[in-house]
Amino acid sequence: MVNPRYKRLFNAAFLLLYGEITFAGDVMQGWVLSDPKPMERGNAARQLSEEPAKPLAHNYTRSEALYSLPNVQMVDKEGSDVGLRQLIDYGGPVMVQFIFATCSTICPVLSASFASAQPELDALAGRTYRLVSISIDPEQDTPERLGEYAKRFKAGKNWHFLTGSRDDVSKVLRAFDAAYTGNNKMYHKSLTFMRSEPGANWIRIEGLLGKNEIISEYKSLIGLPGQLKD
Repeated sequence: MVNPRYKRLFNAAFLLLYGEITFAGDVMQGWVLSDPKPMERGNAARQLSEEPAKPLAHNYTRSEALYSLPNVQMVDKEGSDVGLRQLIDYGGPVMVQFIFATCSTICPVLSASFASAQPELDALAGRTYRLVSISIDPEQDTPERLGEYAKRFKAGKNWHFLTGSRDDVSKVLRAFDAAYTGNNKMYHKSLTFMRSEPGANWIRIEGLLGKNEIISEYKSLIGLPGQLKD
């Protein structure tokens, strides 16, 4: 079995090669739920090189789709019932990711992209936006566990964490065309969904995004200049 410490170092090295040095540092601060505390030292990633990272072409695929969401009741990290449609169809921009709290591979990277983008999203949107992370491991991801996960990534009030019954989670996955093969949650894809308002098409992004890419895609979503070019 691979030593978890080596796995974390390998994943951090991958992020550095990916060209997101600051982003990798953010991920390293709160990498996996099994760690008792986030790293409290200075940004280790920045210490590895004094050379500025060179911008890379974005390494993900982007498409548009219109999804019909099921009318299901989920449970948030406070243990309160939440209607999925009501949460997402509130009237403004929303982004959705699928994660699970014990994941040590792509989920921390997905969540770190939301976490690092929060301050700029607050400034751009006047705090009117929603981030939604939906657990695909509802048997293990209790509200309490999701609350711990949210603290690890310093989630603000606009970031919502949801769990629910296995049947309802499966319905949501199918609605977003995000169902994975078999029963192994490790096969789930790195997906981020964005929508500007109810009734609009969803932007479906497959791949790992850094903070700058999240912000650029968001600007494009709401019609501001500064989006990434293909």
